[in-house]
Amino acid sequence: MTTSETHKIGSEAHEGDSPNTPTKPAPPPSRRPLKAMPWWLLAAFALVAAISAWLGMRFGGSIVDSLRETTARVARSTTAAGHDHAAETGGDAASGATQYYTCGMHPWVILPRPGDCPICHMKLTPLDPAKFTGQVAIDPVVVQNIGVRVEPVTEGPLVRTIRTVGTVDYDETRVRDVNTKIAGWIEDLHIDFLGAAVEQGQPLFEVYSPALFQAQEEYLLALRTQRAPGTERPGQPLDLVASARTKLELFDVTPQQIEALAEAGQPSRTMSVLSPHTGTVIAKHANEGMRIEPGMQVFRIADLSRVWVLVTLYESQLPFVSEGQLAVMSLPYIPGLTLEGRVVYIYPYVDTRTREVQVRLEFENPTGLLKPGMFATVELQSTLKREAVLVPRAAVISTGTRSVAFVSLGEGKFEPRDVRIGVEAGDGQVEVLDGLKPGELVVTSGQFLLDSESRVREALAKMIRGDLASEQTAEVATAGASELDSLPAPVAAGLADALRAYFVIGDRLAADSDSGIADPARSLAAALDRTIGVPIPTDEHFWHRHTEAAVARGKALELASASGLESAREAFADLSVALDKLVRATGVPPALEVGVQSLHCPMFREGQGGALWLQPAGGVRNPFFGAMMLECFDRREALPITGERPATEGAVPSADESPAGHAIAPDGSRTEVQMTLATALGAYLAAQDSLTKDDARRAAESLRHMVENVGPLLALDGTAGDAAEQIRVAARDPGADLASIRSTFALVSNALLVISEALPPPTTEGGVFHAYCPMVKEHWLQAGEDIRNPYDPGMLRCGTIKARLDREAGR
Repeated sequence: MTTSETHKIGSEAHEGDSPNTPTKPAPPPSRRPLKAMPWWLLAAFALVAAISAWLGMRFGGSIVDSLRETTARVARSTTAAGHDHAAETGGDAASGATQYYTCGMHPWVILPRPGDCPICHMKLTPLDPAKFTGQVAIDPVVVQNIGVRVEPVTEGPLVRTIRTVGTVDYDETRVRDVNTKIAGWIEDLHIDFLGAAVEQGQPLFEVYSPALFQAQEEYLLALRTQRAPGTERPGQPLDLVASARTKLELFDVTPQQIEALAEAGQPSRTMSVLSPHTGTVIAKHANEGMRIEPGMQVFRIADLSRVWVLVTLYESQLPFVSEGQLAVMSLPYIPGLTLEGRVVYIYPYVDTRTREVQVRLEFENPTGLLKPGMFATVELQSTLKREAVLVPRAAVISTGTRSVAFVSLGEGKFEPRDVRIGVEAGDGQVEVLDGLKPGELVVTSGQFLLDSESRVREALAKMIRGDLASEQTAEVATAGASELDSLPAPVAAGLADALRAYFVIGDRLAADSDSGIADPARSLAAALDRTIGVPIPTDEHFWHRHTEAAVARGKALELASASGLESAREAFADLSVALDKLVRATGVPPALEVGVQSLHCPMFREGQGGALWLQPAGGVRNPFFGAMMLECFDRREALPITGERPATEGAVPSADESPAGHAIAPDGSRTEVQMTLATALGAYLAAQDSLTKDDARRAAESLRHMVENVGPLLALDGTAGDAAEQIRVAARDPGADLASIRSTFALVSNALLVISEALPPPTTEGGVFHAYCPMVKEHWLQAGEDIRNPYDPGMLRCGTIKARLDREAGR
């Protein structure tokens, strides 16, 4: 039996065995020495490998591109047939949700479709849709580790508590003065120290007074006369006793002392002055042997069985205080003791410096514990609502414009809620008017960590909806009105030409280049030459008052001959001051295609108050520092426009819709202008391609070629013709370095976009598209939808398609 037959039989026996039947292992094959490989076979393998490598290097790119194109066609056909798998996997058609993708290296890149990152070309990864909401999900273990604590939302009475410090004072209604009504001397002083407690009717001192002694004698004489027989006269009552008694009473002699005098029958040399009030001596001006005069204050006595407490409140706290309100007072040095009193008076004035109000409280003081001058802690409580929704104050994060609380949803999920809070209670609770319900659990510890994560997710949600802030135009206030109501046509044209040339100079300097500024400077001076002296019907002395026009012309000629970037910037600063004054007086010509803004840089000429410059409305481009501080400014305002802008500035009809002669001057051929635009666009696209390769020489040549073909475009009416003039001035000398050329390219791009609104460019293969890069904040035109950023080849794919511009766009 051969070896192959043996292997076959063994295999069949193995297949027929049951799973539980043990099988014997097959014997190992016999080892035979390997034969050497023939030389011709090795040579054939080497030849095939060499041919494959050459084919891969020569045609590999084409093959891969063909495969990609085939794949794209299949995907498009599948989508057209109703099988959009990306939509099926990326979003829910019923809910309208969309799957978004981001880059791990550049998380700010968020796109609604899969693909590669436009910056680093890494594959985009799907974003969790939950991250587009403010809801935060954290592992329960992490929740425990970061110390997140929750408390329930409660419902109960809303009690407003005001805590303040009060000062104990005398009850002014219980203070009495002991004054003398006679002249005399104090011979015996019974109360001889401050703070002594006295009772009503207690002797204070003994006084000797000749007037009082004489009054006693008169009273006794009247008594003896009344009692003597035969002194009565018929029809005439005797009143000497009553008169003498009244005199003694007016000297503050009490009835008991008068009765004692009558019983004694003898006048007393001294008489006791009794206390008219029970209380404590708080002032003493008496000493033994001292002479007293009528009206002199000898003692002041205060009743301290009831005291006042004066507290200071802010005017914002007054709505929560009223007379009769309960007040609770405690003394810091007697823990646990509380006293209850009432608000008895709110003073009717506010301290104009501190915005404070005095409030008087009244407390009973039977034991004398409260002494005037003491400090005490006072709480004023008022019940504002019987039922209110309350949360701990720590649960609410106030940002100034909104208040946020985090609600625990369980299983480590937390939801931010915008809440509207009301009055804050004194026990650490705050009223919630809207946003929370009783029984919900709110986070009271660790909420700032949750808020940070929630804000990140909220920022993601904002990134995928609405317009980009980088594409919004800043709102700038207008700097008053000009001196003229209208501009003569030669003045308006001259000022417009001067400003266009000035903008070219400023943009060159902002690109840190002084090349190509001589021609615009001379053009600016020539434009002012044509303007100065033109009669202004409404103001014949205008040019006599505004000599800054001549100054600006002279500074422009100085700038044309300046050598070096620093000297050019110094001359430009002087030119800007004069031109700013002139344009503020004349106003911006209405035919100028852009608004004009005046900006101030505090860093340039810092010791002289800074420098200013003019620029078109839009992104800030500082001509004094360039790339080092391109957006440096501290003030910006729009200069006023004199007259009304042309009607073509609004919604410009397309070239197909506009009547003949509207977008093109009457003497211009529509076909010729369209052909010119096609030629200029071809040169522009060549410049764009050269800039993507950092080829400065070819980009500059292409921009100059645009100038050679832009002539017929000057016949366009309105802003389109002004834009063509801007291309002619700017691209005449685009500069020598890449920074200057890209700066010129940006100006030409903006002007070409204006022309495209009035006259759409002809359709080319792939179409003409408007692209924008938010990283460099610049626009450009390109052929096809494949982004090729001319401003930074390092970010070649950075940008988005804004619109299609050629004639196929509206079809």
